Amino acid sequence: MSEFRQDIVSKNWILIADHRDSRPNDFKEMPATPIDLPEISKECAFCAGNETQTGPEIARYPAKGEWLVRVVPNKYEAVGHVIGKRSEDFYISRPGIGDHEVVITRNHNQPVAKQDVELIDLNLQAYIDRFNDLSLHDEVQYIHTIQNHGLQAGASIVHPHSQIFAIPFLPHRIIAELLGTREYYAVNNTCVYCQIVMFEMKSQGRVILDTQDFLVISPYASKMPFEVHILPKKHRASFNKITISERKALAAVMKDIFSRFYDRMKNPAYNYYIHSLPARLSSSRRTFTDQDCYHWHIVVLPRINVWAGFELGTEVYVNPMPPEKAAEFLR
Repeated sequence: MSEFRQDIVSKNWILIADHRDSRPNDFKEMPATPIDLPEISKECAFCAGNETQTGPEIARYPAKGEWLVRVVPNKYEAVGHVIGKRSEDFYISRPGIGDHEVVITRNHNQPVAKQDVELIDLNLQAYIDRFNDLSLHDEVQYIHTIQNHGLQAGASIVHPHSQIFAIPFLPHRIIAELLGTREYYAVNNTCVYCQIVMFEMKSQGRVILDTQDFLVISPYASKMPFEVHILPKKHRASFNKITISERKALAAVMKDIFSRFYDRMKNPAYNYYIHSLPARLSSSRRTFTDQDCYHWHIVVLPRINVWAGFELGTEVYVNPMPPEKAAEFLR
């Protein structure tokens, strides 16, 4: 029987529509990238040897010698440093002010699943360094780090890369998370994500991986089949405040989880993104408990089903794969 479930943080409803004749193997799609990609492609602007095609370099890792990770401006940026002012007549508009950067890993044929832990860690270091720098910009209120893998996930370039957006307002999704964590904290005097970690460790049914520093789960109210949340066990509101040892532990977890996706689901398309406490909260939206009640995390969404009119019209997402089954398959 199908079941409506509510996200404990956002309060959004999803519908678990379990088709009992469906099995995890039924959700395998075409690989997100070809298996015979070369290590370097002369036609790819992101590959070594074509650095002049990406615009001025913002950062590279390591700083000297052969680069393994580069950060450059997005050539087709969604936001930028434009001159203009807010307009409010009947509709409201504002200039597309912000930053849009690309974080590139070296090899053309190495998605996260095929990268070594040290390279993933270097990529995470780049995320944190850019977060710290962009958060100093006066106009920036939220920094969103993402990776799209495969055409179905929105990747227009095969070469492995991530994107960082710095925007001048808080998206409604982030506002809903902030409000949800504040409301839970006000009633229970504790962080809701910390409670999720404790509850899932006790119940075990949706746990995929349990390490000293991180818990990886298929969330109770999963929007999509095989949705995964990577939750730090130590409470921190901001991703950029993690320690070096936590960052290295996260790299090992990401290597493990993305390898499972690659091997068991044959390299599916996916999106992942990092949710962290906003870089700058206006006084009207700040509370003294934000550091205590918010909890950074990573969301991974394999793109193996398509949302249709019901989901788009109601924002009640239908998930045909119960998270308990998904967790069992990925364990």
